[in-house]
Amino acid sequence: MAGFVAVQGAVAALDHLTGRSSVLEAEWLAKAQSGDPLPRATYLMLLTQVVADTQTDMTTLLGMEVAGTGYARQPIPWSAAAAGTRSATTADLVQFGPFSDPAGLAAPVTGAALVTRMTSSVGQPTGLCLMAWNLAVPITTSQNQALQLAPGSLVMTLAVS
Repeated sequence: MAGFVAVQGAVAALDHLTGRSSVLEAEWLAKAQSGDPLPRATYLMLLTQVVADTQTDMTTLLGMEVAGTGYARQPIPWSAAAAGTRSATTADLVQFGPFSDPAGLAAPVTGAALVTRMTSSVGQPTGLCLMAWNLAVPITTSQNQALQLAPGSLVMTLAVS
């Protein structure tokens, strides 16, 4: 599934490539100082609406995040970019659920966002959105069903022109 780099993700990537300090580095430093054992970990949040680049701020994304018993953002292990490429893919199976609500998740999953925090809440939308993906076909879930992403199913590419 191809995605698009969020505005904050693009700024963070450019700042990293040019050696400038960035909001992303400050975010990860704050995580490390608070005792987070994986300060550079990224997490996938599932969304119930198709997302556009103008909607990739955390306040907006929180209103689009799926809800249901058994749902939690999942850490995403990325493969190393192959020599000469600017792409990385998910390295392992990623599983959400199983969802124990009778209806599974409350709404179909239409996309996902790569974020820097495991949790956020309305009023405290901490973290950054680095990239987002929209599904070609929404996914619905049933009670006791899990949603799985196979290794390599998400691709992160830094395009240079």
